[in-house]
Amino acid sequence: MLYYLQTIPGLGPLAWQEVQQRLSTSDTESLSDSASIRLVPRRNDIVLLRYAGNPRALLNLRVSEDVFAVTVRAFHVVADERGLRQMYAATRETRAVGDALTAWKKALNTRRVPATFRMVVRAVGSHRFTRRQIGQAVADAIKTGWPGRWRQVDEDADVEIWATLLEQELLCGLRLSGADMRQRGTKTHLPAALRPALAAAMVMLTEPAPDDVFLDPLAGTGTLLVERAAAGPFRQLYGSDINTDAVRAMLVNTRKIHGHITCERWDARQLPLPDASVDKIAMNMPFGKQVAPDADLPALYREILAEAQRVLRPGGRLVALVSDARMLNTARTAAARQLRPGQRQRIEVLGMGVTICVFDR
Repeated sequence: MLYYLQTIPGLGPLAWQEVQQRLSTSDTESLSDSASIRLVPRRNDIVLLRYAGNPRALLNLRVSEDVFAVTVRAFHVVADERGLRQMYAATRETRAVGDALTAWKKALNTRRVPATFRMVVRAVGSHRFTRRQIGQAVADAIKTGWPGRWRQVDEDADVEIWATLLEQELLCGLRLSGADMRQRGTKTHLPAALRPALAAAMVMLTEPAPDDVFLDPLAGTGTLLVERAAAGPFRQLYGSDINTDAVRAMLVNTRKIHGHITCERWDARQLPLPDASVDKIAMNMPFGKQVAPDADLPALYREILAEAQRVLRPGGRLVALVSDARMLNTARTAAARQLRPGQRQRIEVLGMGVTICVFDR
């Protein structure tokens, strides 16, 4: 069965890495390195994969934000009105819809037969037709060609069908996931809070281990702590923030975590922790609207990294999200030379380019 995952721009490779780590390799197959990841600029990475297991397992992935069962995949769609006819024919004649509906029932654990659908349409590239025309062609084909009696609605639909035209390739998917896959049940939000999928990717890059003492010294509402707890057993979680409102939100969002967890109002530049007492650190470095306009970011970065180096044990790992990777590395060179640079992953969040930086001590 062909599926696709949707995630934050730039996280596609890490979403596929999570698939390989968490799902049975006998059930999972990437189409190929060149064909498996598609880009919807400023919107999403799309990761195509074949999966033979229960689709509910795909809904448990953390680095992805949505899961779709592929209903239509068509190539060589031309840019003029003939392309609309091609998309109509491909959608009407698809043989994948039966398997996609079966996957939808398994994912939702229901026997219900869907009868209404809502269209979501996106297009990448230059075409002589509009997104509305794409949606109309696909919707007409669903109503006239798919088994059952289908009715298009604007809201409260039984299912969502997403049609994405990527230059000359049409990819249609039946959405299996709901809003809870993106939000992860977070109760309290504050401005600049991390999206859970991004936090999950950062946690994955720390290489979680059962005996981890894990620290987020800039924890905000606690998203990284929640994702670390979801990643598997740990020995101790520490979350801190200098902002009192953030600590209150952190306490709410982490109260269902089982295990040793400490959430406190600490200054990331002066942590009340012993030297070399932490195995893994993940943190969202302050930038942009997160700090006052007159803040001296280079000095702040030096102080935060120096303190992180102090509490991190030799062999430990730090994963930091930052808008200016060059500034971060300059601060590391000046104040934390024992942190050795490793992998970098450039991503885009709400139109802003940011970088996940990995360091080993």
